[in-house]
Amino acid sequence: MIICKSCGRENEDEFKFCLGCGSALEAPKPEPKVESVDCPHCGAMVPGGFKFCGACGGSLHQQVKTPSAGDALVGETMHTGGPRPSSAEIEESPRRLGELTVIRPDGSEGARIELTTSGVMLGRKNEHEVLANDPFLSPEHASVSYESGRVILRDLDSINGVFWRLRDDVELQSGDLIRVGQELLRFDRAEDVAALPTEAKHGDPEVERQGSPERGVWGRLALIGGPDVETRAFEVHTSEVTLGREVGTILFRDDGFVSGKHARIYKDQERVYLRDLGSSNGTYIKVRGERQLSNGDLILMGQQLFRLQIG
Repeated sequence: MIICKSCGRENEDEFKFCLGCGSALEAPKPEPKVESVDCPHCGAMVPGGFKFCGACGGSLHQQVKTPSAGDALVGETMHTGGPRPSSAEIEESPRRLGELTVIRPDGSEGARIELTTSGVMLGRKNEHEVLANDPFLSPEHASVSYESGRVILRDLDSINGVFWRLRDDVELQSGDLIRVGQELLRFDRAEDVAALPTEAKHGDPEVERQGSPERGVWGRLALIGGPDVETRAFEVHTSEVTLGREVGTILFRDDGFVSGKHARIYKDQERVYLRDLGSSNGTYIKVRGERQLSNGDLILMGQQLFRLQIG
């Protein structure tokens, strides 16, 4: 646009006379061409007027010393130009790893939390609404990280723990916590249950202490009702124990989230295993420290159930 110097009206560039007052219009002068210069350090083209190179950061007014034979030792790499890049700048920038999707009680999908290769902390400190408003999550509850091509889930010493849904049989250790429906169970080997001496006060080996496990009992399942509170306990003396709502050794008839035949704990020689029996809502085991995750894994934290999608 050309602005008339007489009346101030704007006119199109091709007009020679002002439409407002008829005065002759002066054609706009072309902007001076900015000459580019070569960076003396890296050779990149830099617009005139710049003090530093946008490619290497070197000063455009600094003269580069021509290296002589004695300036560098044999096998030594010379660095010229601007400041050396930091190790953080050299490392690959974070990229998308996948996402955690909230699975609602009716099976539909809810909110999503994006995961990157730099890792993410999960807890009430997280800005995501689904985490910040869950009172059963610790401020820093768990983390998901990417290490050497593996996705790692870590429990950050949370109060209520992190639970992983079984895909195959898993070996149980004494003290493991299991989620079946809304029930929380702790498994202990018999030798780890309040081990009491079997001899009475006067050393009679025929008298057993009250509370000692019966002979032949190899395990114990305790129903946890709160912090350090056991509401029921079941001694295990057969080779396997089935948990369910209608069929099994141990029944939870009032829990609608437990399937008719839900899970099984069995002994194979000296090892004990947990198996899900195709239940509708799955069987979960508390993560001890950390666990490697796979695409499609389900994770239970606080009041939220998440499904992991990698990619």
